[in-house]
Amino acid sequence: MANALRSLLGTGYRASQRLLHNSLGMYQSEAQLIDDAQRHWNALSTQEQEGGNAHWRGNGVFAHDDERWLAIGRHNLRIFQRLAGADWLSQPRRIVDWGCGGGANAVHFGVDAARYYGVDITQASLAECQRQMATEGLRNYVPLLFQAAQPEHVTALIAEPCDLVLSTYVYELFPSQAYGRRVLRVMAELLATGGLAFVQIKYSDLTLNSQPYRWGYAQNMANMTTYRVEEFWELAEQCGLMPQLVVLEPQQPLVHDRRYAYFLLQKP
Repeated sequence: MANALRSLLGTGYRASQRLLHNSLGMYQSEAQLIDDAQRHWNALSTQEQEGGNAHWRGNGVFAHDDERWLAIGRHNLRIFQRLAGADWLSQPRRIVDWGCGGGANAVHFGVDAARYYGVDITQASLAECQRQMATEGLRNYVPLLFQAAQPEHVTALIAEPCDLVLSTYVYELFPSQAYGRRVLRVMAELLATGGLAFVQIKYSDLTLNSQPYRWGYAQNMANMTTYRVEEFWELAEQCGLMPQLVVLEPQQPLVHDRRYAYFLLQKP
């Protein structure tokens, strides 16, 4: 009973905080949020936090459930194949995994890739992704490190046009919608003509808790940035990526979360 009461009080306090920040516009600056994001994820490198939030195998919700870790990448792959076609990845492709984390996507999407670029803001995740790729006998992995404040620098790290840029469970962690726009533009620049982007976002349904948080990065990171579905569709168009299809996932049991949208975008 006591635990339930504490949980209820905590939920009420967080909701009150949320309402206050939204009503008064008490948001942190873009620069502060970017700095907080970089500091938070750098803690992986100093072992101050576990890698569960970066989807490391054997960490967090995957600590005692290896099948669950494998399932999350398979799930993303199935949605991509549903949108792009089951045979699209059968040809050798140059793939960019934006926010590769611990390699949950890489071990599935990278099997037949000509090159698989893992892009991340923390060296620890790049190394963990490489370890998982090596475990699967894959030698096509290229780790690329950039600083959160400079996503545009990635275009200088990849010298060839790519066929696919994918990003899942990452856009919600971005400091702001404006930052997401910057990354979409980089994706468009990285892609060859006709190339695809497969991007998952957390969508807003206009309820209070589904709005972008824009404060308290470490405690709110899983809801830091959200978009309405039509809002992200139009944003992609503005950034030079034409939306083809979208799949909505109101509930996601593998990560105990909700309101995900998977977009298939194409560079015309």
